[in-house]
Amino acid sequence: MSSADYRVIKQVLLPHLQVALNLYLLNYRLALQPQLNVSWCQKKDCGFTYVWAIALHLSAIQKLPAIQIAMRLIDFINTKAIADDIRQKLATENTGSTLIATRIVSPGLIYLELTDCAIAAWLQYSITHPPKRETYCLQKENNIPSSFTLQYTHARCYSVLKLAVREEILPPALTPIFFLDSQQQLICHHAAEQALIKQLLVSFDNLYCPSPNFKPHWEKIAVDLCQAWQTFYAYCRIWGEVRRDHLHLAQARLGLTLLTQRLLAVLLNDKLGIYAPTEL
Repeated sequence: MSSADYRVIKQVLLPHLQVALNLYLLNYRLALQPQLNVSWCQKKDCGFTYVWAIALHLSAIQKLPAIQIAMRLIDFINTKAIADDIRQKLATENTGSTLIATRIVSPGLIYLELTDCAIAAWLQYSITHPPKRETYCLQKENNIPSSFTLQYTHARCYSVLKLAVREEILPPALTPIFFLDSQQQLICHHAAEQALIKQLLVSFDNLYCPSPNFKPHWEKIAVDLCQAWQTFYAYCRIWGEVRRDHLHLAQARLGLTLLTQRLLAVLLNDKLGIYAPTEL
């Protein structure tokens, strides 16, 4: 699957926000073409949330409070259509659950909150439709300061996955990994797990749906992903009693490790020109 075809949630979301913006501009007879973009909420308590700050931009033009514009604009966002599109594009069978919710936060930001069901659908899709590296870098020498951290983390992820295959913990290929419990909540709810999922989402967005007029700093993106995985692996056990008593949790954590390894392989080979070792 080429990068042009790969689907991340941001790719699904942006066309619907463009429709909402166009309807708002038409309704208020504004001949504008503002740039469309969303960013990830960086607050610790906001979960998996995109932030749309368009009302702040329109406020300066319309001479109206941004909060007032956001209240009008949010009515044009069709969350049902967005959810239906997520289900179709990510090929999820979870048809009865809410996938996205919207709310307004002062001074006029529109929060687009992805539910656990949406995150689980994206994780499963990304595992069954993995990112593909376009080049294979065989040159082991490089001048990138963080290369050891990047290569070590890739090799460590690979060794964990190799052990999981040998121990028959990972389910067979194309078999779904359960990321949700019986209450439709993510079973990966530890802070380190959530931070790793967030970093995976951010990294995939930068790779497949970068913001306009923004050049990703690939070394920093890769280092941030490595640090998130290392923290995750330090605090979130896979083996021992977790494997014995909570197999689905162990498999979900292995799924996060699998995504990290695959993404690092792409970042190292395609973006940084670094050899991605399977052992050190």
